[in-house]
Amino acid sequence: MSDWITDSRYAHRGLHETAAGLPENSLAACRAAAAQGYGIELDVQLAACGTPMVFHDFTLDRMTAGSGRLSNFTAPELAALPLAGTAEKIPLLGDMLAEIDGKVPLLIELKVASRQKIGPLEGAVARLLAAYRGPVAVQSFTPESVGWFALMAPHFTRGQIAADFIRRADPDMCWQDRLDWTKLWRSDVSRPHFVSYNVRDLPNPASRAVRRAGIPLICWTVRDKAQLAQSEDHADSYIFEGFTPDPVTLARNQGKLGS
Repeated sequence: MSDWITDSRYAHRGLHETAAGLPENSLAACRAAAAQGYGIELDVQLAACGTPMVFHDFTLDRMTAGSGRLSNFTAPELAALPLAGTAEKIPLLGDMLAEIDGKVPLLIELKVASRQKIGPLEGAVARLLAAYRGPVAVQSFTPESVGWFALMAPHFTRGQIAADFIRRADPDMCWQDRLDWTKLWRSDVSRPHFVSYNVRDLPNPASRAVRRAGIPLICWTVRDKAQLAQSEDHADSYIFEGFTPDPVTLARNQGKLGS
């Protein structure tokens, strides 16, 4: 696997600042990250018509004036919705790929709802990425989603996202999923090239095992100096929000990416 996974630092949902007209997961926020040489982490889920949209929440309420589940609306309906009261609209993944165009690495998180069928989202993303030229990886909390790529499109770089769901329970998760997703017990399904673990949970037995195995470990989401120190001690790279990484470090990483 290419070194770009660990050589890059990733802006969480783009380099967003709503007050400046750069809402999360918008073309403007991702354009701003690319302009400064940062990789970009973004979220993708399907519209009702099967089009991959760049959006984090399963419902529209927090980030738009709309209401209800994103999956109930078509791509044209979603693309007309302003994000957080700005001039930016919900982007199509195809438009985001055209905007970034290989300038910086992308980490595309596949948002899989509870009891969602595996295949439609993954297939739609894979079809778009087939024509993309640039460093890109797919990742998800859901091992079966990552595993779809392992089976159906193994040439794409894939990552398993994890956190300590034992300590911080998700009400939609059964106990077995909480164990599996925390301890990475379904890695035989996802077969990840890298793991992305919650920085608040580092280090732990699972993350130590990942690094002992020589698998790249990145962490999310670094928001302050203490978490930055945690990531530098226990991970190989990180996804950040609310600050910008040291420019000297970034310049060194950009040099590696371009070599």
